[in-house]
Amino acid sequence: MGMSNADRGAPLWKERRDTWVSVCDDCHSPRFARENLQAMDEACKDAGLKYTETFKVAENLMLDGMGEPMPKDLAPDWSGQHIWS
Repeated sequence: MGMSNADRGAPLWKERRDTWVSVCDDCHSPRFARENLQAMDEACKDAGLKYTETFKVAENLMLDGMGEPMPKDLAPDWSGQHIWS
C-alpha cells in the first residue's frame, strides 16, 4: 500500500494526518488519534517486512526446486472442501 515508503515529513503527509486526526477527534482526543495512527504506521511497516520475507522464502524454495504444487491428495476437491489423507 506504499505506507512504509511514505515520507512522513512531507507537507502533504502532515496535511493528510491532520485531516485524519480531525475525523478521529469527534470521539477521541487528538493525542489518542495520533498515537493510534502511529501504531498503524508501525503495523504497516511490520506487515511490509513480513510480506517481503515471505516472498523471499518462496523464491528460495522455487530456486531450490522445492516449490512443487500442492499434492493431489491434499488439494481441494471439486466441491471446495479439503481432502485429508
